[in-house]
Amino acid sequence: MANPQTITISEGFIVALADLLAFLLIFRIYLKNKRTSALLLSLAWICDLLTVIGYAFQLLPLAGMFILLFSAFFLNGTIELIREENISIEVNYKVLFPLLSLLFAVYSLFPDYMFQYGLFRGIASLYVSHGLATIVMVTTGYLMKELTYIYGRKAKYLSTLLVLFGLHLLPVPISIILGSKIYPIIGSTISLVLILGLVFLTIRLTSSEEFLRLKTMEIHEVEIESGVKILNQEEYKKIKEKLKNVPVLAFVRTLNNIPESWTHYFVTTATKESDVEAISPMNLERMTELSYKYLKAMEEAGSRGIILIDCLEYLIMYNEFTSVMKFLNKLKDFVVSHKGTLILVAEKDAFEDQQWALLTRLLEEAKE
Repeated sequence: MANPQTITISEGFIVALADLLAFLLIFRIYLKNKRTSALLLSLAWICDLLTVIGYAFQLLPLAGMFILLFSAFFLNGTIELIREENISIEVNYKVLFPLLSLLFAVYSLFPDYMFQYGLFRGIASLYVSHGLATIVMVTTGYLMKELTYIYGRKAKYLSTLLVLFGLHLLPVPISIILGSKIYPIIGSTISLVLILGLVFLTIRLTSSEEFLRLKTMEIHEVEIESGVKILNQEEYKKIKEKLKNVPVLAFVRTLNNIPESWTHYFVTTATKESDVEAISPMNLERMTELSYKYLKAMEEAGSRGIILIDCLEYLIMYNEFTSVMKFLNKLKDFVVSHKGTLILVAEKDAFEDQQWALLTRLLEEAKE
C-alpha cells in the first residue's frame, strides 16, 4: 500500500505542473491578443503554484496569502472578461451576500473554540485567508455564469467548479488544527481533481474561438453598403465569393464552402451532438450578444462588421415570427449604429406575403 505522504506529494507535484502549464499557455494568449483578462487569469495560476510550494515546505502563512491572491486574481480576471465582452452584470445582492456573510460568520465561530484549547496558534492567517478565499471564489463562480451566453458550456462548467473549489478550501485549516491524518489525503485528491478541471476549462475558454478570433483576425476592407440587405440563394453565392477574405459573422444551416475567414455558427437543435460551434435556433439572445460583441470589435479594429443570417426560415420554425422580427430589429439597430451590414438570405416564396412585407420594411427602415 502506498505511503499517504507519498500520495500527497505526488498529487501536489501534478497540481504544480498543471498550474505552470496553465500560466504558460494563458500568458502566451495574453502576449498574442493583449486581453487584460488573460493576463490576470495567468497570474492567478502562478499564485496557485506558489500556494502548492508554500504547503510543500510547511510555510503556512505564505500558502494562505497565495491562495487568497489566487482567488483575487481569478475574480478580477472574470470581472475584466465580463467587461471586455460588454455584458451587463445582474447580481442578486439580496441573495448572494447574505449567504456569503452567513457562511463566513459560521466559519469564524471555530477559532474561538480552538483558542480555548491552544490549538490555533501559528495558523490564524491561514484560517482567515481560506475563509476569505472561499467567499471570493464562490463570488467568482457566480459571476462566471454571466458569460454562458458567449462561451456556452465552458463558462457554465467553470462556474460550477469555481464554487466547488471555493467550498473545498473551508476544511483545510480545520484539518491542520485538528491534526487530521485522513483529510490531507482526501483533501489533496479533491484539490487535484478540481484544479485539473479548472486548468482545463480556463485554458479551453481563453483559447476558444470566441476569446481569440475577433482580436486576432486580419481586417480586409470590402466595398459593401451598410444597413440591411436581403439576398436570394443565387445572390448569396456571388456575395460569398466577394466576402471570402472578410471576417464575417455568419449564422448558417449548411456548412458547405464556408470561407475560413468567417466566424460561423451552425444553427441546430442538436447542439450537444455537433462537432462545430453550434447554437440553438431558440437562443436568439445569445445570437444578439455575439453580434454586438462582433460589431464592437470590428469597429475598434477600424473596420465595419458584416453579419450574415442564412437560416431565417429555420428561426421562424422554432420561434414566433414576432420574436424573430424583434431579434432582427435589434440587429438592425446594432449594425446601423456601428455602420455595419446585416445580410439576410431568404427566398420570397418561403414566406407569407405579410411576413415578407415586414422583412422588406426592415430593409427600408435601415436606409432611412
